Amino acid sequence: MNTNSESNLPVRHILLFGTVIVNEGQGYHQDDGVFTVPRNGKYIFSWTIATETGGFVSVEIVVDGRVVGSLFANGPYGWDFSTGVAIVQASAGNHVFIRMHQTGSGVIDSDAKGRSQFSGCLLF
Repeated sequence: MNTNSESNLPVRHILLFGTVIVNEGQGYHQDDGVFTVPRNGKYIFSWTIATETGGFVSVEIVVDGRVVGSLFANGPYGWDFSTGVAIVQASAGNHVFIRMHQTGSGVIDSDAKGRSQFSGCLLF
């Protein structure tokens, strides 16, 4: 996440992942949370969302304007982590991002206890 935690995010808000470990080709843009596909092919994307005790979050992955996956994290008794995976055919220039599916309750976290993350790579 762009900060250690974000709360009360509106529907369709694109999540920003500020800690970038690898960004081969500079396709991921930290300023807007969008990955721009560099070349045609099959890609695998994964995303993990962490929520604090008492919170719930619903997010979805969007590829070229199409929702191709979603997840729900719910932590009624403690922190919860949910992970989604999507394999898609994508074309050069397509945009891929994670956004809020519905308004959640509580906080999306990313810190030393656990990271919310977004990753992807070209398969072939």
